[in-house]
Amino acid sequence: MARRGWWPVLAAAVVLALVSLASNVTTTSQLEGRADSLLAGRLTLSQLINAGSVWAGLAVLSGWLVHRRVAAVAAGVVALLTACLVHYGAGIAFGMFDPDIWMANAHWLMGAMVVGGPLGLVGAIARRLDPWGMAARLVVPAGAVLEPFVLGRFTTPAILPWPNRVADFVSGAVLLMAGVAGCVWILAAGRRRRRAMAGLPA
Repeated sequence: MARRGWWPVLAAAVVLALVSLASNVTTTSQLEGRADSLLAGRLTLSQLINAGSVWAGLAVLSGWLVHRRVAAVAAGVVALLTACLVHYGAGIAFGMFDPDIWMANAHWLMGAMVVGGPLGLVGAIARRLDPWGMAARLVVPAGAVLEPFVLGRFTTPAILPWPNRVADFVSGAVLLMAGVAGCVWILAAGRRRRRAMAGLPA
């Protein structure tokens, strides 16, 4: 991995880990049902920060930052593992998690090692100007479009409390809109690039 790529990768991982942890802080009033509006907002933020497409985006960004493919594979794994380790480690340090959190969430650490490499490679490929690069750049926004439907954000059971239903719908809508906007922007940018290379007006 190029040295210049290490610090941005690690910094992005630490920031995501800590923001994710902060979004899980629950007050007594929320637990007792005396601050449902605040609870709905916190749950919405937590679902957005902890969205699969956001964490996948961390690995893709890491691969993009380090350029070379072999380094990008390593960067994707390092970024996701660092984020997980900082998230759970800080949670234990602040008394939010018990030490057995490591065993209970070992699947996330394994997942980071399995999917981090391919996602990092996607980030390196995203630098290319050919159709493969275009497809790679669409991975994260397309994932954001699909995620709310895969997770059923728009079909939350009515039996759940209203803060949960609101958080599901709002976070799903934000992911959907952000994903669509990202896809449109990437496709439009690719079109402008192709026209410029062909000597045509944008």
